[in-house]
Amino acid sequence: MKCFLFFLATTDWPLILRQLKVGAISTALSFTPLLGAAQAPEMRLIPTGTFQMGSLTGDADEKPVHTVTVSSFHLAKTETTFTQFKIFVDATGYITDAERGDGSFVWDSLGWHKRELVNWRHDERGRLRSRTGGDFGNFPVLHVSWLDAARYCNWLSRQFGLEEAYSFSGDTVNSMYNANGYRLPGEAEWEYAATAGRALADHPASSGRLHALAWYSGNANHRVPAGALKNANAFGLHDLQGSVWEWCHDWYARNAYTAKSKSDAGGPPGGQERALRGGSWNNNGAHCRITNRSSRYPDFRDGSVGFRVARR
Repeated sequence: MKCFLFFLATTDWPLILRQLKVGAISTALSFTPLLGAAQAPEMRLIPTGTFQMGSLTGDADEKPVHTVTVSSFHLAKTETTFTQFKIFVDATGYITDAERGDGSFVWDSLGWHKRELVNWRHDERGRLRSRTGGDFGNFPVLHVSWLDAARYCNWLSRQFGLEEAYSFSGDTVNSMYNANGYRLPGEAEWEYAATAGRALADHPASSGRLHALAWYSGNANHRVPAGALKNANAFGLHDLQGSVWEWCHDWYARNAYTAKSKSDAGGPPGGQERALRGGSWNNNGAHCRITNRSSRYPDFRDGSVGFRVARR
C-alpha cells in the first residue's frame, strides 16, 4: 500500500494524461521510461502570469523594469541531483566537457582555480563524491557545462517520448524553446518562478528572508549543501536562490531588456554566452537576489554551477 501511495504522489500525471490523448492511447500504454519515480525530476506546475521583470536599483543589465507575461510551464522542484545525472551517464556513456577538456574550476584555500581531472563526479573542492562520505544522492550536480545540461535534457525527453529541445550539429546548437520536451528554463521563466507572484519590493533577498530560503556565503560554510533543506517558495520550489548558479535556456544579452519584444519566448536569437541565474553557496546576498543576471560560455564549468530542468 505504501508503494502504491508513493507511486501516486510522485508520478507526473499531467504528462501521462497528455500521452493518453485520443489516438495515442496504445503508444502511451506501451511506453516504459527507463527512469523510476524516485529518479525522475519532481516537477511543479508554474501557472500563467504577468510580472514586472528586472530591477529599479540593480545592475545595468537588469534594467529597465518591464512587464512580461509567462505562459504556464513545469519547473523542477530542485536542481538536478548527482544521482539523476549519474543515471544519465551510466545509461549513455556520456563524456562531459570537463572530462573531454582540462577539468573544472574548484574552490579551496587558493580561491577558484582550474584543476585537471575534476568533473561531475566531484564536489566543489574537487573531491570525489564516493570518497567524502555521506549520502550525496540529493546534492546538486556540479562541474557541468550548458552543453552537458542540454544533452541531459534531450536524454530525459527521450525517456518520456517527448520532443528534444536541442539539436546538435558539430559546434552548432539549435534550441527549440516550444518543444514539449525537457529543456532549461528561460530567464523570464526563471525569474517569474523565483518571485512566486511577489512584487519587486517583496523579493526575499531584499526583505531579509534570504536566510530561510537559500544557501549563500552567509550560511553555507564554504560548501554546497544537499538540495531541498531550506524552505520552498510559494510555488513549491527549492534553492532557486543560492545553492548553485543555474544555467538558463537563453543566450545572454546585456541589453536584452531594452529590446522591443517583452515576452518569455526564449531570449535573444543568438550570442556567445548563456545566461545564469540565482547565485551560489559562494556568493553574498546581493549576488543571490532574484533579478541578478550572469553569464558564461556554453562549455564553462565549475563547482558553483548546476542546473534544473523545465518543460511546457
